[in-house]
Parts: sequence; C-alpha cells; structure tokens
Amino acid sequence: MKNLLLVTLLLLHLPMLAQLQFNSLPEVLKYADSNDIAIQSGRIGQQIANLEKKEAKAGMLPYANVSLGYNDNIKLQPQLIPSQIFDPQAPEGSFEELTFGTRYNYSWGTQAQWDILNFQKLFAAQTATVAERNSSVALEVTRYNIYNLIAGTYYSILLTQESIQIYQENVKISDSIFRNAEEKYQKGIISEAEFSRAEINKRQNRMNLDLALNNLEQFYVELQSQLNTNQPVSIADTPEQFVLENTQIENTHPEILLQEAEVEKYKALLKQQKALRLPSLSLVYQNTRSWATDDFMNFSNGFDLQQQFFGAQISISLIGLPNRVKTRKSKVELELQELELENTILESQKADELLHLQLNQASAQLEETRKIMDLQGQVDNHAENQYEAGIMSLDQRLDIYEDLLAAQDRYLQSLASHTLAKYKIYIRQLDFQPKS
Repeated sequence: MKNLLLVTLLLLHLPMLAQLQFNSLPEVLKYADSNDIAIQSGRIGQQIANLEKKEAKAGMLPYANVSLGYNDNIKLQPQLIPSQIFDPQAPEGSFEELTFGTRYNYSWGTQAQWDILNFQKLFAAQTATVAERNSSVALEVTRYNIYNLIAGTYYSILLTQESIQIYQENVKISDSIFRNAEEKYQKGIISEAEFSRAEINKRQNRMNLDLALNNLEQFYVELQSQLNTNQPVSIADTPEQFVLENTQIENTHPEILLQEAEVEKYKALLKQQKALRLPSLSLVYQNTRSWATDDFMNFSNGFDLQQQFFGAQISISLIGLPNRVKTRKSKVELELQELELENTILESQKADELLHLQLNQASAQLEETRKIMDLQGQVDNHAENQYEAGIMSLDQRLDIYEDLLAAQDRYLQSLASHTLAKYKIYIRQLDFQPKS
C-alpha cells in the first residue's frame, strides 16, 4: 500500500518536473514573448491605452440621458406672505403663513447633446491615439531590452558549457601530472617544491571546473526567472551553431521609434493646449414632464407640467496669461523632444557601427586564438610524451601546460566577444515596429 501511494505521488509530480529544452536562441525568445512578465505587462498597458483611445473618441459622439424622479413632501414648508395682500387694512409688517405645493411630485425627462464643434475633444482624441501608439512602441522597446537581457544569459550558458568541457579535460591532465609527480616525489626524483607546484596546478583546475559548474547553475536559474518558469531548463546548443546569414542592419532602432512617438505625443499635447482658445458649438435638446398631486400614484387628479426645448450653445474661452505660458511651455518641451530625437538617431547609428566593428574584430581574434590554442595543444601533447619518457622536467612540463591554459582562456574570451556581438546584431535585425 505504501509503495502504491509513493508511485501515485510521483506520478502527480511528473508534470512539475518536465524540462524545457531549447535548441536555439530564437526558440528561447519566442517562449519569452508569451511568458516574460515585463512583456505581458506591456501588452496589458497597450490594451489600457486602446480603451482610453476609444473612450476619448466616444466623447465626440452625441449622448443622451433619461431621468426619473419622485419626491414625497411629507411636510410642505410654509411661506410668509405680507398680510396686506389679503387685507389692505392689515398692519404694516404683519404676515400670513401659507403653504404651497403638493405632497407628491413625479418627474420624467430626456436630455440630448451633441458637440458639433469641440476642438478640445478632437485633439484629446488625437492625443489618446498617439498615446496608444506610444504604448505599442514601448512594448516593442521592452521586447528589445528583454531579448538582449535573455541573449546575454543564453550566451553565458553556452560559453560556460563550452568552458566546462575544456576544464573537465584540464582536470584529467592535471590529475595525471599530479599522480606522476606524486610517484616521482615518493621516489625522491623530484623536489617538494616541484611536487607542490603539481598539486597547486591540480587544485586550480579543479577549482576552475567547480566554479564553472556553479556559474552554469546560476545562469540557468537566471534564465528561469527571465522566462517566468519554475521548470528546469536545458540548452542543447553551441556558439558555433549560431550563424548569421548576413550582418546588415536595416530596421529602425526601437529607441528611435520610441523617441519619434514622444515627439508626436508632445505635438498632440501642444494642439490640445492651443484648442483652449478655439470656440465650441453644441446642440441641446431637452424634454421634461412632471406630475404634482396630493394623492399617492393618482395622476388623474394631478397637475401635468411639461417643458420641451431645442437650442444651440457656443462657448468661447477667454485666454489669459497662465494659458499662454502653458502653450509656450508646450512648444519648448516639443523642441526638447525633437533635439532628443536627433541625438537618439545619432547614438543609434554609432551603436550599430560599433556592433559591426566589434564583430569583425572578434571574428579575427577568435580565428587566431583558436589556432594558437590548437597549436599549444599539440605542443602540450609533445611535452607530455617527453615528460613521460623522462626527457623533460616537471617544471618544464608545467610551464608548457600553463601556456596551454593561458591559450584556452584567450580563446574563451574571444569566443565570448564574438558570440555576444553575433547575438546583438541578430536582435537588431529583428523587426520591432509596433503591430497595428
């Protein structure tokens, strides 16, 4: 029974243990589009902006309302009337207390209004439309930034996995050197200093491997967080598998799109501010009817009062100094945003040029460091054979091996620079134009 219960519990938890495996960066980015918190929040903000645009446009349409009313005047308020109205002989300053009205009052009415000409509402709707586009552009900028963030983590995982393979081989080599040195030290062939150096080399390589394994675990946890998942993640990819078809960047930088949207926003706000001095024209219709009676719900003996009218209203705002100052301020703010746009365009162009320079430099360095590492590996193999044959001393063997380790480090650094440059260009090549 206990075994059955254990099996059942394991089966229930199997979906939680399912692993997310990715074979390329585009696969990871596609997953992030649907799961990253920041991107999801951006989409919600986009929906809100869309609703606000619809709300602003709805304010330009005719609208009407219906009202119903009921009053129970439990006690009618008395009114003081000069007594001389009823009796000319009454003393001056005397009053009679009279009560007017009916106890029950019912009312019904409709009112309709259409703002035929209202520039403030018109430009407010335009501002809301621009704001909606701003939210769409902001979403794309968020995607661009998240893509770069994820790409950084992704390439760190690939490079760490690549370095682990190298470090695992280094551990084998250093362990072999150490065992050989230990045997020779026990026989008195080598000094204690030489033996200690072999041990340091062994421990250093083991530490490098442990550190890389720990970093890899941290990078995977970081990627899980960026993808908003608790599922284990694995990547079956290598830096060499990612190939750029070309290095051309034709799409507008998302930051430029965002700044262009800011310029349009301030243009709309300026129009909205100027609209305060423009007249507005509205058509108004009203139809009301009321009943007054002293008998509850008895309309036949009540007074039927009706009112109906149709009219037009023209409104002109008198612009004072505060509004003129606000308009001037809006113009200056627009000029500032236009300067920011020029600066953003220039910075984006320089950033793209720098990406190409970094890629070209990294490609050349990667090729050279790979050749040097391969040659150094051949030298190390030859040195190992000589050391095993007793032709080479331990110090000489360790010197050559350390040269190999240095060559490996330079190769890994070049690989990191090259891979990161490729990923950045790849992301820049993606289209981040707002979806209509």
